[in-house]
Parts: sequence; C-alpha cells; structure tokens
Amino acid sequence: MTEKQKLRKLFMDMRDHMTEEDLQHKNQLIYEKLVHSTLYHQCKSIFTYVSMGNEVDTKKIINQGLMNGKIIGVPKVYPKKKEMIFSKIESLDELVPGHFNVLEPREECIQLLESNQDTLLLVPGLIFDKNKNRIGYGGGYYDRYLATIKGALKIIGVGYDFQLIDCIPSDPYDVPLDAIVTDKQWIK
Repeated sequence: MTEKQKLRKLFMDMRDHMTEEDLQHKNQLIYEKLVHSTLYHQCKSIFTYVSMGNEVDTKKIINQGLMNGKIIGVPKVYPKKKEMIFSKIESLDELVPGHFNVLEPREECIQLLESNQDTLLLVPGLIFDKNKNRIGYGGGYYDRYLATIKGALKIIGVGYDFQLIDCIPSDPYDVPLDAIVTDKQWIK
C-alpha cells in the first residue's frame, strides 16, 4: 500500500466516524464561510461536486447558488475515456446515480459548461495541506480536468479542518488549489 493509499484510508475512516451532529455543525460553518465570501458574491457560476456520504455538503450551496441566480455546473464522468465535464443544472432533481454512485446529470440533460474568470470551482478531497495540495479518491478526474481548464476565478478545496495537514506527498500531475475552506479556516 502506497503512502497516499494509507492516508486515504485513514482520513476516510476519520470522516466516516463523524457524528451526525458534528457533520451538521461543520457543514453549516463551511456553508456560511462560502456563501458570505467575496469570491461567492463575485462569481457568476459555481462548478461543484455533488456531495455524498460524509463529504462536505454541497447540496445546500447548490440550492443557494440557484436561488441567487448563479449558473451551477456539476460533474459528469465518462469512465471509459477517463474524462470529466461539467454540466449546467437547474435543480438537484435532474441528477441520477452515476459512476461510483455519485449523483450526476442524466445523459439527456447534459448542457456542457466551460469555466471562465467568473467561475468558482469547488473541489472535493480526502486530505489537503497548507501548500494547497490535495489527495482525492484516486481516480485522477479532477487533476485531469484542472490541467485543461482555461480559467477560473478561484479553485477552492472544500474539507473539514481535520482533513488539513502540514504536507502531503504530491506528484508532478497534481494541480494545486487557489484556496481551501474548512469549518475553522480559509487557507489562501
């Protein structure tokens, strides 16, 4: 087992053992930090993962963004091509379980979006470090996507404070983030 695999398992176990009360409290703090931030108010579109399990809840952020007239894009994964795109949604009701059971737009609802300087991109991760690196789930979809985007207002890692450590091993293909938000702090 590689060092990254060991770290993934450790932090996934820690996240999976959070109480419902702790999850709700931390998710609310992260939600408030994001929706009250200058970055949120400046952006016209938000590209974000759709949370599942004990990931930081993005569904509330998605719904708030829709209410605020933001364009919301969520990932659609094509495993055979090892590719991920972002598709516009108008509602969480447009989503169905896809690759790894992650909610994604139904094929007939795909509306391809391209990021630009008005896009806030929220990125999941299992572990983050103070140098704005991340370890994801190991599929490489976000790293490949981030390496090809033409622009974004900010690329923000979203996680709980215990997921933030001093330094993680990084590979040449890893794309660093612009910022990280947790329930306790912003790393900019």
